[in-house]
Amino acid sequence: MLLYHISDTLQLGEIMSQDYKKNMELVVPFVQALKRSEDCFYAMVLNAKLLKSVFGKFGMRDMQTNYVKWATEGIFEYIRITEFPEGYSRILSNYFYDNFPDIKRLYEVDWNMKEKAERFNFHVYEIELEDEAPQKRDMLLFDEAFDAMWDNNDIQTAIDRARRYFKGEHTTTPVWEIMSDKSAKAVKDITFILNRE
Repeated sequence: MLLYHISDTLQLGEIMSQDYKKNMELVVPFVQALKRSEDCFYAMVLNAKLLKSVFGKFGMRDMQTNYVKWATEGIFEYIRITEFPEGYSRILSNYFYDNFPDIKRLYEVDWNMKEKAERFNFHVYEIELEDEAPQKRDMLLFDEAFDAMWDNNDIQTAIDRARRYFKGEHTTTPVWEIMSDKSAKAVKDITFILNRE
């Protein structure tokens, strides 16, 4: 199956693996906390918030210290494990797209605001995916869960969005991400579609 992927780390010819960026270890503690209780999970969130502040004091804050991201991923992974075991894990999977408008939209929203040098690290690849039945999900449901956690530590809204996500429901203007944990290879660089300047 031929799909598309945007990345600042993938190289042409490279085979993508599960948990490509090795982030599962940042998610598992939140899953374990939620298995115990929502109170335990909330305590974990506050602990991670403190750690982010400490790292920030020493200039060590980056994407890996974004505790809201990993807490939200923890909620999604918990819901997947307990209610949708047939669903692909967001953390173990890689993400693909089947159309150029979604790629351009993502680039404009998520990456185009970065410094020019960093922005030019992003490439769009044609991917050969060895999966006849990847799962299509609306990434905006994850974004709504993230916003609920960021703004209010609203665990219930995040849980609701996780359930909707794994059921295959969608928002009014979905951005479809195609997930798979099967082998995928970058076969062609088509970054020119971004029309970067």
